[in-house]
Amino acid sequence: MNNFAYQSQKPEVVAPKIEEILRKDLGCTQPLPFSVDAQDAPNDGMLGAILKDSRAYLFGGKEKLLFTVNFDLDKPQPATIHVNVNRQGIACHAGSVVFSTHISKTVKGEVSLEGPKMFGTSKFVGEPDACAKLNSNKALLVLVDKFARTKSDIGGGMKMERFVKMEPSPEGATLVIISLPRATSMGMSATTDASQFFEIAQLLEQML
Repeated sequence: MNNFAYQSQKPEVVAPKIEEILRKDLGCTQPLPFSVDAQDAPNDGMLGAILKDSRAYLFGGKEKLLFTVNFDLDKPQPATIHVNVNRQGIACHAGSVVFSTHISKTVKGEVSLEGPKMFGTSKFVGEPDACAKLNSNKALLVLVDKFARTKSDIGGGMKMERFVKMEPSPEGATLVIISLPRATSMGMSATTDASQFFEIAQLLEQML
């Protein structure tokens, strides 16, 4: 059973199990290289600040970070995935998952996604021109609304604020989405749905 909840808190035990799930989610046949960061993320611009946020206010300070498992991917496009692992008693579970990649199309200003709605699908807000283009694609809105989860049953239940952000960067834009893992097979296994992140990135680029 590999459901993102583990009886050990040792990175050398837990990190390979997280890699196993992510490799399956991405349909990779070869193991994914990873590193483990037990320290706070450096504040090296937007992504560094976001990593700190994903470990703190997104959970209202209720989650205690043990370490972060970092993946730098080349395929299907260059991207980074950070899986935060949180303490649960003498055990641990995967918490927020931070996805980021570069978009080759430029945006004039920051774009984000509305919080979950009781009725209807959330839309992009922020820089008007980009939002108009992105909001015209209903399939994109449905996909990103579903992918950017704010609730999860893993670890006894987690909740966080929605985080979908795209902002200008050299020669394009940076896309960052923070989500939560999803339990499958009646809680016996779990997924990050990582392949959907790349679908979203490709659709965003096409629409811009």
